[in-house]
Amino acid sequence: MFQSVIVYTGSAVLMALLGWHVSKREQRVMAAGGAELPLWSWEIVTAVLFYIALSSIRWLTTWDYSMYYNYYVSMQSLGDFSRENFEPGFHFISSMMAQAGMHYAFFFGFWATLHIVLLTYALRHRKVLLPWIALCLFLGPCYIWWMSTIRQAIIECLLVVMIELMVRRKFWIYCLVSIVAMLIHKMAVLLIPLYFIPQIPVRTAKRWLPYALLAACVVLGSFPQWIKWCFDQVGQLFSLVGYGHYYRLFNTDVTYAFRNVIGPARLLPLVTVCIIIWYYPSIKRMFSSDPGLPVLYRLSLLHIGYLNLMGNTTQYLSRPGDLMRACFLVMLSYVLCYLWRARKWVALAIICAINFYYVFYELFKAVTIRGSIYTPELYQSFLF
Repeated sequence: MFQSVIVYTGSAVLMALLGWHVSKREQRVMAAGGAELPLWSWEIVTAVLFYIALSSIRWLTTWDYSMYYNYYVSMQSLGDFSRENFEPGFHFISSMMAQAGMHYAFFFGFWATLHIVLLTYALRHRKVLLPWIALCLFLGPCYIWWMSTIRQAIIECLLVVMIELMVRRKFWIYCLVSIVAMLIHKMAVLLIPLYFIPQIPVRTAKRWLPYALLAACVVLGSFPQWIKWCFDQVGQLFSLVGYGHYYRLFNTDVTYAFRNVIGPARLLPLVTVCIIIWYYPSIKRMFSSDPGLPVLYRLSLLHIGYLNLMGNTTQYLSRPGDLMRACFLVMLSYVLCYLWRARKWVALAIICAINFYYVFYELFKAVTIRGSIYTPELYQSFLF
């Protein structure tokens, strides 16, 4: 456990310091009349390389690690390059690496590279968020989940990049990128309807409306039997995006359907989004130069609302909501940055506590619960 605490905490602090340094350096340069620092600034390059190295040398860390490891090494040892259930783009790249005899560390490192490069590129004009992104990434659930759902994580980070296309109304380019992304993960098809979310003529600056919609999602999610009826009606659509074979996992037992799962992992993000809603008008004024902020805000609300709507069903139905996890990560960093600048220490302390507890809480469960399903969250490496 202590190794995991050191790795996750140390990574958060190191990347936060690098992000803080490049942000401050850029502010000084721009104050003197210079331009933004490039993406290849030494602090950013160091942070990216560290993230890739950390993700490459892991061993049995996160739940899906064994699946991907066995998939890759079996191609090398057995010469079996059958596609299995993976998308053609993902399989093609993986099989090329396997045939070239590359160590599995390069396999995991390559996909982690796409995560961090896409996210960093999306933040190229938002360097002030980099230290907060690092803290939220490693001390919250994102890093652990991304290392497990490596294909979906690419789509999550890609969505943050594609916000620029939403703002500029480049629909056909947006669709083309989404279709290409389906070669990595078929869930990318759901990016297309997300394009229209920012176009809905709703004034989200009024606090009562997002609060009301969020409350409706929580209430409706507590009685999920209506979801099964809807799921039956749109079963063909779920089959199209590769989720048809999960239908049997939707338990129709009444006890299961009304299980009302409530815990820190569900309640604390609700508290976080309530704080975001409250301070959003002020955040929007402070960062008025960012045209993508309203889009991030809407997608973050949709992320939490959808997860609560599907909170009492099988996890496979809630997975589409995870596509907006990276958007929520960036929006959370915005509110943390605002609270720090505005010196709202109480609110800052609350939102830090409820978002930075995650990794320590999960590690505690991993070592105290015998045979725990949380054990894969412990960081292990084939080097140490």
